[in-house]
Amino acid sequence: MSGDFKLSATLRGHEDDVRAIVFPNRETLFSASRDSTVRKWTLTGAKPPIYDDTISLKGSHWFNGVAYASPSKTFPDGAVAAGGRETFVFVKHVGSPPDADPHRMLIGHAGNITCLAFSQDGSKIVSGGWDSQVFVWDVEDGSVTAELTGHSAPVWGVMVYDQKLVLTACADKMVRIFDINGKSLRTIKGHTDVVRCFCKVPAGHWSGAAFASAGNDEIIRLWTLEGTPMGELHGHEAYIYSLAILPNGDIVSSSEDRTVRIWRDGQCIQTITHPAISLWAVAACPETGDIVSGASDNIIRIFSRDPERQADAETIRSFDETNRMYAIPAETASQGQPFQKENLPGPEALQTQVGQRDGQQLFIKENDGSVTAHLWSISTSQWNLIGTVVSGEGSGAAKKEYEGKEYDYVFDIDIEDGKPPLKLPYNSTESSWDAARRFLERNELPMSYYEQVANWISENTKGTRIGQTDHRAPHQQDPWGSDKRYRPGDAAQNSTSGELKLPQRSYMKISEGNAQNAISKIEESARRLQSGGKADPNAQLSDDDFAALHTLVDQLTKSPSDPHPTSIQVTSLLTASSRWRRKERVPAIAIMARLAVSPSFVSITSSGDETIVRTLAKAGLLETRQETANNVVHAIRLLVNLFASDSGRLIADGEFDTALRLVRPFASEPESPAQYKALASLYLNYAVLLNSNAPSGESASREARAKVLLIDIATLLECESPHATDGDALYRTLCALGTLLTLGDNFRNEIKSGVSGTLHFVGAKPGAQQQNVKEVMQEIRDELR
Repeated sequence: MSGDFKLSATLRGHEDDVRAIVFPNRETLFSASRDSTVRKWTLTGAKPPIYDDTISLKGSHWFNGVAYASPSKTFPDGAVAAGGRETFVFVKHVGSPPDADPHRMLIGHAGNITCLAFSQDGSKIVSGGWDSQVFVWDVEDGSVTAELTGHSAPVWGVMVYDQKLVLTACADKMVRIFDINGKSLRTIKGHTDVVRCFCKVPAGHWSGAAFASAGNDEIIRLWTLEGTPMGELHGHEAYIYSLAILPNGDIVSSSEDRTVRIWRDGQCIQTITHPAISLWAVAACPETGDIVSGASDNIIRIFSRDPERQADAETIRSFDETNRMYAIPAETASQGQPFQKENLPGPEALQTQVGQRDGQQLFIKENDGSVTAHLWSISTSQWNLIGTVVSGEGSGAAKKEYEGKEYDYVFDIDIEDGKPPLKLPYNSTESSWDAARRFLERNELPMSYYEQVANWISENTKGTRIGQTDHRAPHQQDPWGSDKRYRPGDAAQNSTSGELKLPQRSYMKISEGNAQNAISKIEESARRLQSGGKADPNAQLSDDDFAALHTLVDQLTKSPSDPHPTSIQVTSLLTASSRWRRKERVPAIAIMARLAVSPSFVSITSSGDETIVRTLAKAGLLETRQETANNVVHAIRLLVNLFASDSGRLIADGEFDTALRLVRPFASEPESPAQYKALASLYLNYAVLLNSNAPSGESASREARAKVLLIDIATLLECESPHATDGDALYRTLCALGTLLTLGDNFRNEIKSGVSGTLHFVGAKPGAQQQNVKEVMQEIRDELR
């Protein structure tokens, strides 16, 4: 048996979590991080191994995925691709300056990109994301050559298996196999939770499998390409984030349980514990068989079986010591079971007890009364110390009891109005992140609260340290303790209006603009066309038309909710808004938007297969990059106001796909605050329609439509246009999102992971500090539970 992996090098440079790594050869590796950079690490010294880093790519937001293509004619030094929060796939020449423009920027995803993989020849790249979409791109053309469809939830992993096959890992618990040209070949069921990652297994492997998959159910599953299960590898105690394969066929995995594990012949043969919460990524070098991990402590670590590439003894000892000093909360160490220190064996058990499998835990009561945690190493036949188990000892005199144990703090967490608060026990000797995660998992709450709860614990326990006595005044209350309740997502203040905002039941209307001025401008433009002599006769308005339009001012003033436009009035406006020059059309489409609330307007503009929505499309009023953005603003307002009447809602419902397709280009980058607000209102109206007894009445169709609408809503919420700062529009968009979440449990469960990510970004927007925005965001979080 080959020797154990030992630390080879520790690479520091990233300023946030390391989310993805590729290790193509002994000289080079690439890493992607939440610090918005992709870094290239180059070997500069062999004994001990030393790597220098340079920034290959710097973005505006975090990266989740990175991929590498070997040198080719197009990329003489190779190519690196990355994707993440910006929703673009960036492709760059290896070695190009960090500020150089990408070779290609592939635009098509509507949400966060989670995973990437190059084809074997580097000519194509496959990307997957929160939007449930998987695209196959031609790198040179920058075009989508195929879309791998069928995913009903975010896609977390992709793998190019060979020249023909692509595998996808999805939050809907499915593994799917596609032809690289887009044909769906097989859907494999077997995972009981989110699937996240793959590795290809070589021919003749001991498992008889073709690939392995893993994810949130904590099991590595082995499969043939036909979907036949060939075995399961058990041992991890939390989510598995990444898999890799070594040249000799050993499988490598990384997990939320702080470990990288190596598997052979169905057994874990080595467990490498890290002093970090999450091990997001693991990769293997095909040339050396070395492995690399990327973690939530911002550090990259390389491990090798070759003594020639292992770090010096002091560096290895320092890494081991860091693990030993890692404080492990008792409930985490014992998987939530009561921790009975008095029943634990003493130090002699380390010599007398033999582990049954690699990574098996043993807890020891030391002579000084402390509890230490150890993992069994099957290769060395010994127990390795991985940390000190803590359960509140030594951090203060004012202890609080919860479920038979003492804690420094027992916080009340108010999740739902009218129900008793949940208890969050916390000791100063543990990580606030571990305490937050344990609380959320125990109460089956969404991980979207993770960062908020952890940060809130840290903020409200400032000043306490391991071993520090609590010197607070005897009658001082714990911050946000038993006399107050914390609502995740709203720690800054604890009051709300008390009025529930979700689901929305009312439709929005937008009645803006001066009708008299608009009619005067229409007449002015019409007179100018008449005097020009070369105008299209079909674009002319008559004196009768002018007379009819002038009466509209009085109609809109006296009866704005239904001005009862006549056929001649509407026909005149349609002529002006579709046949005149683009910049001349604005007042006509503005008046039509006001009239759209009326059933008579709907009746006049709809005959046979023709509807006002299709008329807008044919007239080009919703095209991008017009001379004026106001045509788009008023056209979207017209769509919004259709929802004011039953007949208008029938049209809006029947033209759902067309209407959303027409406005979709503006969701990612609104051209003006007015356009942003109009889009928000339209999305809210469609959400209300889908949530009500919509005219179509088909629940299956309604859920399918809701998924489409949800992606557009998320795009608008996540956009960073300087025009998208209006707090009221943000509120309306969030109400649209929250209203969709009330469609039902199945729908909500399918999309909640993507929604949680969207909320994270909304919280950073200027308008997010408005009271009504805060309150609706909290209601959305409640819906996600």
